Amino acid sequence: MQRRKVAAAAAGGMSHDAIALALGITRPTLVKYFDAELTTGAAQKRMEALDALFAAAKKGNVSAIKTVLLVSGAVEPPTAPGAGASTEGEKPEATPAPSSRLGKKEAQQIAARSAQDGTEWADLLPPAGRVQ
Repeated sequence: MQRRKVAAAAAGGMSHDAIALALGITRPTLVKYFDAELTTGAAQKRMEALDALFAAAKKGNVSAIKTVLLVSGAVEPPTAPGAGASTEGEKPEATPAPSSRLGKKEAQQIAARSAQDGTEWADLLPPAGRVQ
C-alpha cells in the first residue's frame, strides 16, 4: 500500500522531502527503501495516467483532448518552401506563441491570414494587411 502511494506521489510531482514527511520517515529512509517507487514506479504511474488520458481523448472527451494538447506541447505545422520570407519593407505578421490559449476559430482566422504564403497563390492574393 505504501509503495503505491510513494509511486503515485512521485509521479504527481511531490518532492522526496514532502513524500518522506507525509509518510513520517526521513528522506534517507525513503530513498533506501522506496528507491524503485521513486524512479521506475513513478514513471509507470505517469504512463498509466497518460494512457487513460489518451483513451478518454480518443472517446471524444473535450477536457481530455485539451489536456492532451497541453501536455504534449504544441506542434507547429511544417512551413512551405519560401514561407515566412517577407518582401522588402514589410514586417512579417505576428503570430501568437503556441502556448497561448486561443479558441479554435481565432486560431483558424490567424492561420487563414497567411495561408497563401509559400504557394502559387501568393502572387495572386493581396497581402493580409490590405484585405478589407
